[in-house]
Amino acid sequence: MIDPLLLITTVGHVVSSLIFTGVAAIVLLHDPQKTLNRTFAIAALSAAAFGLSFSLGINLPPGPLAYGVWMLNLIDILIVAAYLHMVFAVIHKEHEGRWLIRGVYAVGAIIVVASLIFPSAFLPEVIPKLFTKSYLTAGPLYIAMLLYFILVFFISFIALIYSYVRQRESRRQLEYFILATIIGYSIGPIDFFLVFDVPISPFYGMFFGLFMVPIAYGIIADNLMDIRIVIRRAVVYSLSIGLIAGALTLLIFLNDVLVRNVQWIQFWTIPIFTAIIAFIIARIFWLNLTENEKIKYEFITVATHKLRTPLTQIGWSVSALLESKPPPPTKELVERIQHANSRLIALTNMLFETTEEGIQNYTYTKTDIGLIDITKSALQKLQPIIEKKHLQINVHSDTEVHVIADLRRIGSVIEVLLENAMLYTPDGGLVQIITYVKGNRAVYSVHDSGIGVAPAESKLIFSRFYRTDAARRVDTEGVGLGLAMAKNIIEKYKGKIGVDSQGENKGSTFWFSMPVGKF
Repeated sequence: MIDPLLLITTVGHVVSSLIFTGVAAIVLLHDPQKTLNRTFAIAALSAAAFGLSFSLGINLPPGPLAYGVWMLNLIDILIVAAYLHMVFAVIHKEHEGRWLIRGVYAVGAIIVVASLIFPSAFLPEVIPKLFTKSYLTAGPLYIAMLLYFILVFFISFIALIYSYVRQRESRRQLEYFILATIIGYSIGPIDFFLVFDVPISPFYGMFFGLFMVPIAYGIIADNLMDIRIVIRRAVVYSLSIGLIAGALTLLIFLNDVLVRNVQWIQFWTIPIFTAIIAFIIARIFWLNLTENEKIKYEFITVATHKLRTPLTQIGWSVSALLESKPPPPTKELVERIQHANSRLIALTNMLFETTEEGIQNYTYTKTDIGLIDITKSALQKLQPIIEKKHLQINVHSDTEVHVIADLRRIGSVIEVLLENAMLYTPDGGLVQIITYVKGNRAVYSVHDSGIGVAPAESKLIFSRFYRTDAARRVDTEGVGLGLAMAKNIIEKYKGKIGVDSQGENKGSTFWFSMPVGKF
C-alpha cells in the first residue's frame, strides 16, 4: 500500500518539474538569443531535473540506485549559479559583474568535481526518513554546497535590492522580481531541512514550481511588466497549469490501477489522453501568443492612419506661418516645429510601412543618387545632435558613389544609420562614414565608438521592435523599427545590410551594399 503523503509529494514534485520544463521552453523559444531568457531556462530546467530526481529518490529503497539518484542533488549548484547570472541580466549589470559570475560558476564546478571524486564526502548514505523510502544525509561537501547555495542567493538578492534603491525608473518591475524571488526561495529550500534531520516535511517543497510561472510570464511580456498586471494574470496561469498538470500526472501514476479495475480502459488509453490534453493546452497558449502579435500590429496600423491627418494639418499650418514672413525669433520657433513635425511624419510612415505585409506594393521611384550628397543632407538635419554631444564626424570617400534608387527611402536608411551611431556614441566620440565601390556594388558603412552589439544580437537587431538591453538604457524612447525599415528598403534593391562589432562597449559598424549605377 502506497503512503498517501508519499504519493502526493511525488506527484507534486513531478508537477513542479513539468511546470519548470514548460516555462523554460516557452521563455527560451520566445527569444533564445537573450541572456536573461537563456539563464532563466538553465535555472528552470535544472530545477526540473532536481524535482524529478527528488520524486524518484524518495520512492527508492536504500541501495546503489537510490544513492546515484540522490547524488543528482549537485544540480542545486547550477540552479543558484544560473539564478545569479539571471539577476545580473535583469538589472543590466552583466558586463560589470562578469568576474563575479565567472567566479560563482568556477567555485560551483569545483564543488561538483570534488563531490564526484569523493562521493562519500558529499553523501555518506541514504536512509528512510519520515514517510520517504530513502533520503539524504549530509557530508562536509554537501554542507559546502548548501553554504554556496545560501551565499550565492544572498549576493543575488542584495544585487536586486541595491539596483532597486539606485534605480529611479521602472522600480515596479524590480519590486515584482524581488517579491517573486522571496516567495520562491522561501519554498524551495524546504527540502533541505530533512537532510539534517529537522522534521519538516518535504511535502511543502512541491509548490516551488508555481513561483517560476509569473517570472516566465513577466519575461515574455516585455521584460517584466507592471507588477499588478503580472500578478493578476500569473496567478490564473499558475493555478490553471498546476491543476491541469497535477491531474494529468495523477492519472499517469494511477494508470495501472485504472487498467485493472475499469474494463474499457486499455494500457495505452491514459497516455494517449494526456498527450492530447497537453497538445490542446500548448495549442491554446500558442494561439494566444500569435493573437497578441496580430493585435499589436493592427493597433499600430490604425494608430498611424489616425496620426497622419493631424500631422498633415500641422504641416500645412506651419507652412502658412512661414509664408507670412514672421519676425526672426518667431520664424526660428516655427522652423523647429516644422522640423519636429517632419520627424513625426517620418516616424509615422516608418511605423506604417514596417507593419504592412504588402509593403512590396509601394511604388519606388528611380533617381540617380550620390551617397555622399545624401549623407551631407542627413548630417545637416542631425546637426543639433552633433553639436549637443560634441561629436567628431569624418566622411571618407575618394569619389562620389552613385546608385539608382528611391531618394526618400535611401535617405531614410542613411539617416537611420547616422542617427543611431550618434545616439549610441558617448559625448565627444567619433563617427566615421565610409563609402566606396567594390566590384559592381556600392558599399556604405557607418562606424561609431559607442555601445556596440553582442555577437548573439547581430542578426536579431534588424527584426521589428527588437532592441538590445544596452540600447534601451541609452535611448528609452526608441521603438526598434529604424533598422527593420532599413533592411526592408535595402533588400528591395537586392542589397545586403549588416553589422560588425566586437561586443558591447566596443563600437560597431553598420553597413549596406547595393548595385552601383548612374543615369
